[in-house]
Amino acid sequence: MRSFSARIHDPEQPKPLGCPACLDLAMREGQPAFIVATSPDDFLYRCDFCQTWWTANSRFRNPATVVDARARFPEQRIASAPVVDDAQLSEAIVLFTGWGVTPEPIDDVAPVAARFPKDFPALEPVLAAFVRGSASIVFHEVAPSDDGLLGRVRARLGLIMPRLSDDALDALTWRWPFVVPQTSPF
Repeated sequence: MRSFSARIHDPEQPKPLGCPACLDLAMREGQPAFIVATSPDDFLYRCDFCQTWWTANSRFRNPATVVDARARFPEQRIASAPVVDDAQLSEAIVLFTGWGVTPEPIDDVAPVAARFPKDFPALEPVLAAFVRGSASIVFHEVAPSDDGLLGRVRARLGLIMPRLSDDALDALTWRWPFVVPQTSPF
C-alpha cells in the first residue's frame, strides 16, 4: 500500500484514505468507481470497498478527504457515510453466496432482494463490486496451491475489503476457488 495517503486525515474521515483495492489495484475491477465529471477535466470517484472519495483530472487521480471532495464538487452532496451499511453489505454477501446453507456457492441475488427489498437498488451495485473484487485476486498473487492457499486468500480479502464481517470474508473465501482458475500465467 502506498504510504502517502495513510497520513491524510480530517475529522469526518476517521480512517486513513484508501485501501489496497483503490490504491494498489486502481482501476482494476473499476475501483475507485466513477461518480461524475463536472467538466472535461474534473472527475469524482469513490471506492466501493473503503468508501474513500477520489478526485482526478486527465493527468492524475488522488484520494481526497470528505472536506476536499465537498469543496471541489459542492453540487454532489458528498457524505462521509457509506452508501450501504457495512453490516447489511456483509449479510448480503453471505446470502448471495449461500455460505452456510448450500454445498457450493450459488451467486444468486434473489435472497438478497428478498431480505432487503427497500434497500436493494442501492445495495446491488455495491454487492456486485465486492463480488467482482473478490474474484480479481488471481492465483499467482496467493500461490502456491497448498494447505495455506485459502488462508492467504482470506487475508488478502481482509486487506482489500476492511468493511466486511468475518462471515462475509469467509463466504467470499469459500467462493474464490470456484470462480478463479487455479493456474498461474507464469
